[in-house]
Amino acid sequence: ARKPKGRRRLVLEKFRNFKQNIVNSCPILQELFLKWCNLSDKEKVLLNYLTYYILDKSQTEIYTSIVQGLTYWNAVQDFEGACGFSENPLDFKFDMEEEKLIFRVVMITDDIASNILLRPNLCAEIKEVVNETKKHKLIAELHRLTGEGDK
Repeated sequence: ARKPKGRRRLVLEKFRNFKQNIVNSCPILQELFLKWCNLSDKEKVLLNYLTYYILDKSQTEIYTSIVQGLTYWNAVQDFEGACGFSENPLDFKFDMEEEKLIFRVVMITDDIASNILLRPNLCAEIKEVVNETKKHKLIAELHRLTGEGDK
């Protein structure tokens, strides 16, 4: 006789069964998919690295399934052309605890991806502020040396 699978194993199995289709119909995952597509390969490695240290083991397993689903959906987009999103004809049911766990992982992943995507803009803004500060200090020093600041 087969031993019954543990609850966590069942959640992961159910999640694997629907991961390829859920991106197609879930607005939250659609948004995550679009962010994920905008990440460079290095940024995806950074995302994986950060989630490894932020998520616990069960969340990491769900994250891995989410990334597999995103990768699959990206391949579908590449293979069939950008077919976009539509209603999912398949129906998957999870209990409230399972949905909360999956939702938590999706939201954490979305937050990390958003921060990674903001990083280049933030770095450019910081560089601009530093350059402006240096410029003002240089002008002030020139005024001090030439005595123009005393007038």
